[in-house]
Amino acid sequence: MDMVYLAYLYAVAVGFAAAGVTGSMWTLATGEETRFGLLLEPGLIAPLRALVVVASAPLLLLLVAWRFVGNAVAGMLLVVASLGWSFLQGAFILTQFFGVS
Repeated sequence: MDMVYLAYLYAVAVGFAAAGVTGSMWTLATGEETRFGLLLEPGLIAPLRALVVVASAPLLLLLVAWRFVGNAVAGMLLVVASLGWSFLQGAFILTQFFGVS
């Protein structure tokens, strides 16, 4: 039973790593910081911006949660959303790209 929890943690870690790499590569390539506001900016690369925001959302949600440290309920909801998104992203990456089942 303990191995199942390790698999969950591994999927969460893979999701956070992918989010960090995606956000860092976007910043390196474009010089602009990854944030949710990128979804509102029009342009030819708007679909690419949307993909970057979706892929880096677990870390963006944690950054937003950090701002809500004083409000425990909102902060914890954002942390739970971040962990859930990271798990789903990590599970998708592990199953679709690496064939882990």
